Amino acid sequence: MIKRKPTHPGEFMQEDILMELGLSQGQLANALGVSRKTINELVNQKRGLSPDMALRIGKFTNTNPKTWMNLQNSWDLWIVASSKEAKSIDKIQPFAA
Repeated sequence: MIKRKPTHPGEFMQEDILMELGLSQGQLANALGVSRKTINELVNQKRGLSPDMALRIGKFTNTNPKTWMNLQNSWDLWIVASSKEAKSIDKIQPFAA
């Protein structure tokens, strides 16, 4: 079970791209070829990071898009592990060969 809440990719975008590079959300949106609303929703954790966005951010920051997708995957797993469905998942018994 995942104990600590992982960092949402939008928080990394806010701190490591916007703040670090001194960019506005609009400037980043223009650089990535997406809407400002898309960036705003990511930064405010109202949307997840898509593979398309991972490729765009990876290209812009010269980082591996897989790193960005791993951030999103960690977030998604934590959300499910923290949900009501987690109780039914916990009841699953491992297959014994």
